[in-house]
Amino acid sequence: MARAPAPVSVHGLALALLRNLAERGARVGFLHGLRFAVRGPPGGPELLILHGLGDSIAGWARVLGPLSRTHRVHIVDLPGHGLSAPPADFRLGTLLEPVARYAAGLRSPLLVGHSLGGWLAARLALRPQTSASGLLLVNPAGAVLPAAEWAGFRQLLDTVDARAYLERAFHRAPVALRLFPREIARAMSAPATRAFLEAVAPEDFLRDTELAALRMPVRIVWGERDRLLPAGTLPFFRAHLPRAEVVTLPHAGHLPHLEAPTELARAIALPLGGP
Repeated sequence: MARAPAPVSVHGLALALLRNLAERGARVGFLHGLRFAVRGPPGGPELLILHGLGDSIAGWARVLGPLSRTHRVHIVDLPGHGLSAPPADFRLGTLLEPVARYAAGLRSPLLVGHSLGGWLAARLALRPQTSASGLLLVNPAGAVLPAAEWAGFRQLLDTVDARAYLERAFHRAPVALRLFPREIARAMSAPATRAFLEAVAPEDFLRDTELAALRMPVRIVWGERDRLLPAGTLPFFRAHLPRAEVVTLPHAGHLPHLEAPTELARAIALPLGGP
């Protein structure tokens, strides 16, 4: 008797539909173990987008269309996320290496990173051999803060409280997410999420002296209703990137690419000023 096909979760179906939208008209493939999609005019200024922990290319579906009208947009699934190959381990440096190899093939890209992706983008920008023309951080992680400030974040993931996550991550969570909290809980406890949190080391965090060494223009885009990252995150980046432009999105939380994609695309596309 033929085996019945495995049931497809609502979350999995939604991600498949979003990936189709994100990769529509794109050149897609695999490079350095990373699933990538490239959209936009070949001669346009290049962007490299790095998504956050537990996310993928699919989550950025509604941002890529507007951006690709004027920019050559590259987006990758981070190692162990989406369709990319699993890494040897989930240490920050291990995640960064294939991304750095991908970025080395681009022409003076603007590095765009959200949450963990912002942390990685900043680490990439700090490399002496970087060819990046600028850095754009969207609700970035990686700030050096007292351990007590991170306790609430870790407790949330440890308890896998999906409703509390929706409340803290969003200004107003999409209806589809509110209807299926179990799917959110499953994503919160995904192997990649757990493995990264267990592997992160104190020396991985971004320090004030490192950020002060950046000599490229920087913009911080911040969803004002972010209650997922510690409260000291934005003040940390403001203090240690004093020349960075800060754009706030009042009707978004930690995930502006889901809540305010048009506003986020506009904030990313604005020309960056001097350092």
